[in-house]
Amino acid sequence: MARVWSHRDLEDRVNVLRERYDGEDFAEAVAEFSAELDPEEQEDLRKILLARMKEHAERNPALDQRLAQGGWFRRTLGRLEDSERRQRERWERRRRS
Repeated sequence: MARVWSHRDLEDRVNVLRERYDGEDFAEAVAEFSAELDPEEQEDLRKILLARMKEHAERNPALDQRLAQGGWFRRTLGRLEDSERRQRERWERRRRS
């Protein structure tokens, strides 16, 4: 008889897989684990993974920084302005020396 996985058991298993694997290896391990589950358990697993993904996105500092900076065009202009400012500062320092 196949094991019945509760929601809590599935969460624990995801935690174990997360500790053991990263990136593509994690995705592969989850896919292999999911193949062992019945459709209802697979749906629970999907919900758990989606909730984790949302939590990770909410705590992602790189994503927060990108959102704060705005779109690609604004970030690019900001980089150009920073570059121009640094060049102007170097020119001023050389001129004073």
